[in-house]
Amino acid sequence: MTPAAKSQALTVVVNVCRLLLAATFIFSGFVKANDPLGTVYKLEDYVHAMAWFTLPDTFLLGCAVILAFFEFTLGVYVLFGIKRKATSGIMLAFMVVMTLLTVYIAIANPVEDCGCFGDVLILSNGATLAKNIVLLGAAVLIRRYYRLQKNFLGSAAKWLVAFVSLCSIIGYAVYCIICLPVLDFRPYKVGTNLREAVTSASGEEKFDVKIVYEKDGETMELSADDEDPDSTWTYVETRRTPIVAQDLATADFYVADADGEDITEDILYADGYTLLLIIPNLMNADEGCVDKVNGLYDYAHEHGWDFYCLTSSSDEEAQTYWEEHTGAEYGYCIAEERMLKTVVRGQPGLVLLHDGIIQKKWGNYNLPDEEDLKQLNN
Repeated sequence: MTPAAKSQALTVVVNVCRLLLAATFIFSGFVKANDPLGTVYKLEDYVHAMAWFTLPDTFLLGCAVILAFFEFTLGVYVLFGIKRKATSGIMLAFMVVMTLLTVYIAIANPVEDCGCFGDVLILSNGATLAKNIVLLGAAVLIRRYYRLQKNFLGSAAKWLVAFVSLCSIIGYAVYCIICLPVLDFRPYKVGTNLREAVTSASGEEKFDVKIVYEKDGETMELSADDEDPDSTWTYVETRRTPIVAQDLATADFYVADADGEDITEDILYADGYTLLLIIPNLMNADEGCVDKVNGLYDYAHEHGWDFYCLTSSSDEEAQTYWEEHTGAEYGYCIAEERMLKTVVRGQPGLVLLHDGIIQKKWGNYNLPDEEDLKQLNN
């Protein structure tokens, strides 16, 4: 291979590595901005597993937004070749730190997954380490040969694109904190039929039944609910294909009343509208929205809707604290904290069910009022 060919091949390799790193970091930063509270919960897992102290949720939320901003920014800078030498150096330093961290995680296994890509793409600790080793190698190449990174845009255009991108990612993260994630990759997204999802995930096997008929060399598949064809068609076979649950996490949906009795089916199979007030921890819930919460409870009571307050705070002290500070007149149902945080990102959050189907979800910053519920009820 001639020196010119070698130089051209090296340029191609460097720019492929550059695009790989840019795509990974932009994607990682975006999914973190889409679900900042999900990142907070993952950071809490790390703190609990690796340290003896705890950190305030507000501080962790700030860290989550900064991390999303940093990763997305770094990806945009690498993509458009902004400050190539400095950016490549920061990328390499970051990948060295992250690779060392994932070596520890792969060995000690303090958390089940790194949370790099939120709920969009869950990787095992071993897969995360392999991914970071590949990205580290790519970071070494783009730092060593940073001058070979091609310019896709002019200098003025690069800075304009970077500025718009960075403002957008901050605004998007703030919006998702206030109004919940725009893209919901969890098993409890709006439109989910919890009756079917929980039943399927809990182990009851279901089948997709197709009845096959044949006539003159042609075949026809009918479902079990379809009418039989005319007598000119000949029955061939019945195919039964197992239906696999889309997400087994819904099997964790379990709720008990104050006496410890399972009331999961009471919630899922209630007719009409049901409001679920989700408060993972009564001691650190947002008390600024209690007037709305109490108004929603009154509205549900007046219109015959079921209303349940789901919390993981089973101790009497926490429940008494919440009642004294909010004037709550509703009782409490007990559920696992992580499940509640998965159902809705809010402290508190609100979920509206209709015949077991999730219709709407709200966080503590955008809870509906009675007028909003009236519009839904019309």
